[in-house]
Amino acid sequence: MRLRSKAPIRRNWKGTGYLTTDPSVAVDHSPILVLEGPDGGPIEPAEAYTYGYEVVEATSEELHQLRDAGYYIPYIGK
Repeated sequence: MRLRSKAPIRRNWKGTGYLTTDPSVAVDHSPILVLEGPDGGPIEPAEAYTYGYEVVEATSEELHQLRDAGYYIPYIGK
C-alpha cells in the first residue's frame, strides 16, 4: 500500500508499507505496519496517528486489515 505523512517532523514522507506478523518485527505476533525504505521501519497504531499518516492507495483487503490491527488512519485515495 502507498502512504504519506503530513507531519513536518517526517518531512512529508511518502512511500510504501505493509502489515506483517513476522516475529522479528512484531514481537507479540500482532500485525504491525512496516514502512519501507531508509526512513521506514515498524510503527505502532498510535505513532501512525500522531504523525498524520494517510493511506493513498490500498486494496479493500489491506484497508480492512489495517482497521482490524487498530490503525485508524484515513484513506484519502489518489
